Amino acid sequence: MAKTNGAQSVEVIPGRRIVLSAGVGKTNIDELKWLTETVLAEAKAWKVTGWAYIADCSQMKPVGPAEGGELVTMTKKFVEAGCKAFGFAEGNSVMLKIQAQKNTERSETGIPEGHFATVQEALDWIQKEIHI
Repeated sequence: MAKTNGAQSVEVIPGRRIVLSAGVGKTNIDELKWLTETVLAEAKAWKVTGWAYIADCSQMKPVGPAEGGELVTMTKKFVEAGCKAFGFAEGNSVMLKIQAQKNTERSETGIPEGHFATVQEALDWIQKEIHI
């Protein structure tokens, strides 16, 4: 069952070491901090074996500079906690794709990332390319 806070929700993909978050509408820094801590708690047991994160942004509005900074911090924390890849489901939004790419680039972690129209495409990529 998904955990929710404002615009954000978090759940674990059954049978996989993947945490999925989904957002709807506009989010804020407090929701992103909650998202970070909730994802880290869900993935804690996988630090040694590695895990992956998928953000379903397809129903989100682009974030402002402050939220973008929080997303960079989130990326760094996830990598430190054993995250091996980020998958983004962005629907058809070019703006969300550009924003997600910039945030990952700014984190300077070098983590593999994939950008897809759907969550299923991200799941397939993580299984094929990352083996999670």
